[in-house]
Amino acid sequence: MQISDLIYETAKADEGVWEWAEGDNPRILAYYKDAGVPQTRDEVPWCAAFVGAVLARCGVQGTGSLLARSYESWGRAIQLEEARPGDVVVLSRGQPWQGHVAFFDSAESDVVRLLGGNQGDQVNIRAYPKSRVVAVRRAVEPRELPPRRRSAKDSTTVQATTVQVAAAAGGALEALRSLDGTAQVIALVVAGLVMVMAVWIARERIRRILAGVG
Repeated sequence: MQISDLIYETAKADEGVWEWAEGDNPRILAYYKDAGVPQTRDEVPWCAAFVGAVLARCGVQGTGSLLARSYESWGRAIQLEEARPGDVVVLSRGQPWQGHVAFFDSAESDVVRLLGGNQGDQVNIRAYPKSRVVAVRRAVEPRELPPRRRSAKDSTTVQATTVQVAAAAGGALEALRSLDGTAQVIALVVAGLVMVMAVWIARERIRRILAGVG
């Protein structure tokens, strides 16, 4: 599934949400909050809040603005003929700084159908003249986070090596008690060599883990 498909499905799921005649609809207030511009009343124009909230819920960063025209430079520019459901469309309205923003649904002859918020005070699909389109933008696919690199202490391999070394050391001490003086010296030398080798092996395993090999 492409990100535009996810965006369209997320927006479509809220079709029918409307401003209440009395009081404030908490679902519209949630749009402001999720878009990063919390409000206490749903009378503040919320077409850009709806777009920003839907994008945020899909893991895509919006403009963090309630100005519809802020989306003119957001994402990646495409032609209207290339638009697919879920792309962002910006329309002109009144003064140069005013506008409307919503998601592309479909197009035919001289009109473009947009799925958006604050369209007649609700979330719906509405047709607008193509002549009002000032920008069509496409979301950039969010990058996946790289896998977390394990630390040495998280590695079960290193933990097992530590246990093995400790067990070997304990067994060696028990064995030394049963030997005479000369044999103990020889055993200590051999044990020292074994310990050095064990430490070297453990160090190499840690190095490989930190390098992402192990």
